[in-house]
Amino acid sequence: MVIISNIPHSSSIKVILLCFIFILGFLVPISYADELVETHIQNKEVEDVVKNNDVKYESKTSFDPSSEIDVTDTSILTSLDNIESVKSTEQVWDTNIKTKDNLYYEFDESLKITPLKSNFLLSSFNFEINSTKYEPGVSSNGFDEYSHYTVFPKSINRIIRQNSVRELHIRFTRGFWDADSWGRIPYDGFKAGGSGVELWSVIEASSKKVAYKKWKYVANTLSGMFCTSLNFVDASKTTYPYKSFIPDYDVPLFDGKNQLFVMRAALANENVCTENLTPLLKLLPTKSRSGISTLLDGHKVFDSYWHSLSIDVKTICEEESLVCYDNLKANVGVVMHVPNTIQRNRNPIPKPVTGEGLRCDTSKYHDAYECFPLPDNFETIFLLSDLFGKKLQGSNLISNNPSSVCVEASKDWKILIESNGEFFGTQSNCFDLTNNDKNDIYFETKNSSSIVRRDNVPLFVSRSIMSNSIGRDGLRTVFRNPTNSAKSVLYFESLPWFMKIYLSTLIVEQAIDTTTGMKFDFDIKDVLSTLKYAAASDRKRPNQIEYEITIPPHSTIILSYQFEKNLLKYSEYPPDANHGFEIESAVVTVKGPTKYQSRTSTLLLVLPTPDFSMPYNVIILTSTIMGLIFGTVFNLLVKRVLTLEDAERIRAVSGPKYKLKKLKERLLSRFGTNKNA
Repeated sequence: MVIISNIPHSSSIKVILLCFIFILGFLVPISYADELVETHIQNKEVEDVVKNNDVKYESKTSFDPSSEIDVTDTSILTSLDNIESVKSTEQVWDTNIKTKDNLYYEFDESLKITPLKSNFLLSSFNFEINSTKYEPGVSSNGFDEYSHYTVFPKSINRIIRQNSVRELHIRFTRGFWDADSWGRIPYDGFKAGGSGVELWSVIEASSKKVAYKKWKYVANTLSGMFCTSLNFVDASKTTYPYKSFIPDYDVPLFDGKNQLFVMRAALANENVCTENLTPLLKLLPTKSRSGISTLLDGHKVFDSYWHSLSIDVKTICEEESLVCYDNLKANVGVVMHVPNTIQRNRNPIPKPVTGEGLRCDTSKYHDAYECFPLPDNFETIFLLSDLFGKKLQGSNLISNNPSSVCVEASKDWKILIESNGEFFGTQSNCFDLTNNDKNDIYFETKNSSSIVRRDNVPLFVSRSIMSNSIGRDGLRTVFRNPTNSAKSVLYFESLPWFMKIYLSTLIVEQAIDTTTGMKFDFDIKDVLSTLKYAAASDRKRPNQIEYEITIPPHSTIILSYQFEKNLLKYSEYPPDANHGFEIESAVVTVKGPTKYQSRTSTLLLVLPTPDFSMPYNVIILTSTIMGLIFGTVFNLLVKRVLTLEDAERIRAVSGPKYKLKKLKERLLSRFGTNKNA
């Protein structure tokens, strides 16, 4: 037994420190001891020789980090000046390992910029990643590169492998695309979704039940990965398309006994924000530290008129070698209004325009107090950094192909690239970023309305909800074909289960020739070639309508049908029940002669809403009645009914006055007895 109090103060401190260091000798990893030895030797200015078992180790001022130090005595942690056991071993290299001076990966990125009408600018960021090749059915032990990851995101690969996903598509889209002025949606609409979040995938499974379990796991995983509400995707929101989302190529099937299932779900008007963009950037090998992804800042991307994020993952197999690889394509599309964006970046706090900055219409009356402003100025000069708030941080430096920036503009535009204060230009307005310097794109024009002509939209589709006097609501769809050729269209629509559809009421409400104004007498069978309908089941399955329709040239066809609104349970209403329920967009795919895909706008359906204050009123009224009943019964059971004389007599022998009197007498008798004693 050691009595610490008998040891001098300074000695007790030394004992405690030595014990603490001795314990650390067993807890601290050997690698940490190596770092201590390395630091000590680097700081020494002279050469010293350490002998241990006739083995000499010479440590110089420049310590070789490749050499290994074996610490066999824990005393090295207590005193680095007395190193007793240090052995040096030579580094042995495996001759089978070969290194490459220039190592590149399967990663490409590009930026395409397109000026639009009314001083708008479209920026499309494209990224493509390929995984290492693998052989299906061979485990990682039998195939060396099966579990090897380079630039392909491991988080996405894990979802694909564990759930046998052959295709995975996710869309985040918000904003307004002016199809009349801007033409077609980028990539003919196949990279954009409806307003909100949209998800669909092709899953290999042995049965539909197994496929749904995998689908649910994929939705929940992506919900946590991209910070979305996809965890609310269940059977009541999941659809099984017949033709709309079927891939146009042979999807590989790893097990011939299984089947491929296409599943889709959407969350209408789901908010899209920085929390969705950041996980997408983390999937890239550059992590937004270099290359064109350095421009993607959430405050700039989502402060725009239209923005869309898309991720497409496919499994591609080579028929000859039976080797497969996974391909990931990510796209970010942004439409900005150049004057407004530059003004907000320069003046974050809105301020009134000065008198010198006003551009008044001189053909109308104007003075110091009245002014009719002119439209946007067609003459503009700006840099790409004025819109995104930062410059391009060089190339990605890990790809076979350098990062590229292309501007699709007319001859009235002057496009240059700025690097280290110098400006350069090309005839094609395409620039390859081959260094790691900061670059910027210079735009100048005297007529911003002069743009490259974009392809016109082949078909316009819109939806609306209508009401009538018979107690049923209706849904109307308008197809307008402005071209000279007939369009074969594939229409897909998913409606919630609380919309009870009467498919027998589906009619051609109106058919008009837009050139002459003449009306056609069409029957529904004359325009529809196929019709697939899956009726809804309460809280288990949504309505699914999918049909093919042919729209004649220069004509407008209006289809409509009726539906009823079902009542919901009290707990099924959202907190903002009076706002209504968002109905997801319909998907319109033009099959020929040119393929094009678009989404209609979302709908807002208002259901009969109960008075949510009634439960509170019922609770208060019930509690009041129960309180009155309980109080009355309690008084009848506990209290007795007496006459006034009996009450006075009882109060005289048991009331408060009687008790005080007795207490006073007891105290007086006690103190009086003590005094006499």
